[in-house]
Amino acid sequence: MKITKVIRAHRIALLGAGILFVLVIALGELFLHNRADDEKEEYFRDSVAFSAKLRAQVESELNSLLYLSSGLGSYLVVRNNDLQAQEVNDILGVLHKSHAHIRNFGVAVGYTIRYVYPHAGNEGAIGLHYPDHPAQWGMVKRITESGVPALAGPVDLVQGGKGLIYRVPLYANKRYWGLLSTVIDLDSFSEVISAGVDKSQFEYAIRGSDGSGMKGSMVLGSAALFEEPDAFMQEVSIPGGKWVIAVRSLRGTDAGADPSAIWIRLMFGALASIAAWMMYMLIRSRSDLAALAMYDQLTGLPNRHLLEDRAEIVFARHRRKPEQSCAILFLDLDGFKNINDQYGHKAGDAVLLAVADRASEVVRESDTVARWGGDEFIILMDEIEPEILTSMVERLRAGIEAPILFEGLSLHVGVSIGVSMCPAHGASLDHVLKMADQQMYAEKVQRKTA
Repeated sequence: MKITKVIRAHRIALLGAGILFVLVIALGELFLHNRADDEKEEYFRDSVAFSAKLRAQVESELNSLLYLSSGLGSYLVVRNNDLQAQEVNDILGVLHKSHAHIRNFGVAVGYTIRYVYPHAGNEGAIGLHYPDHPAQWGMVKRITESGVPALAGPVDLVQGGKGLIYRVPLYANKRYWGLLSTVIDLDSFSEVISAGVDKSQFEYAIRGSDGSGMKGSMVLGSAALFEEPDAFMQEVSIPGGKWVIAVRSLRGTDAGADPSAIWIRLMFGALASIAAWMMYMLIRSRSDLAALAMYDQLTGLPNRHLLEDRAEIVFARHRRKPEQSCAILFLDLDGFKNINDQYGHKAGDAVLLAVADRASEVVRESDTVARWGGDEFIILMDEIEPEILTSMVERLRAGIEAPILFEGLSLHVGVSIGVSMCPAHGASLDHVLKMADQQMYAEKVQRKTA
């Protein structure tokens, strides 16, 4: 019985320590989670700021190109009746040198390209009739019908390679006259956009649009970036459509490998271990103190103080319900002193332990077996009927008086039992105890004279 209580106290202490350990570890993980969220938020703000910077740079480069083309288109419309090939080539040559991103100009009269500059390397574009090229005709037709300039691309060029094409429809006297195409060198444009960008800090991409609202070709970077959940997206309006910029901070991609997280976990693990050990020792020490105060150290049975506390509860309940009976059994061992004197205190302790175990096995779980002192025991029985009580007394006597084996010896003790009922023999604990004590002594005298 005493071992059972020790094991129970040990388990409670371990449970308390385990719960505290888990709570401290959980607190550490919560700290790391919040720290990671703060870092992700910081990385996201960096991506937003970088995206705004990238957008401004893209718009600046595009605007310089588009304004140039718009001015050239206006000139061609004004001079449409007096255009000479040499004049067109001279103007296109000057404008071509003014901007590094321009690969070539193309001027179509009607739907056929008549002028190209520079001529070298772009011979394949001269004489191109747009309706004969389905890949470009759809965009050209939409531009000429709507009268709205548009930027397309990247597109496959008939003269080879890829480029962005800004097309401006030209109208003379409110009638369609021709089309100005400015081919932008994609490599040069991308190089300027990427200048000064620390690629170890950011990953970025630009996806084009053909003006139809559908996903267009990639202008810059990898299309896979647009599928990343932590990438920030921002739109850039362009003539005839839009571009979408995707930016992701690379600082946040290796957050799980943060070496400080390992040290933080180790620190919280150490704190959790220390706190759990302190909790375990606290619960064990309090349990030990409680055991010293409320339980007999030899038998593990409740002592006099705990018995009195439980008895007060039982008697208070019976004062509210007098029809229910309870009983106090006062047990005193006969012949115990002789065993102590003849075989020593170790044998006496073995007898007391055996009596405690046998009494506890006989009574109900709701009953309390307590050591009153020396070789005296008290049993408190709640809601017990007289006929059941009589049977219980006989079983107690038979169990206690059975031989007790100790180091090859067969030890025998008798037991005198006094029984007192509440409320039949009194309403207070002191009175019922006194009556049970008297009954026990009366039986002891009777047994000695028998």
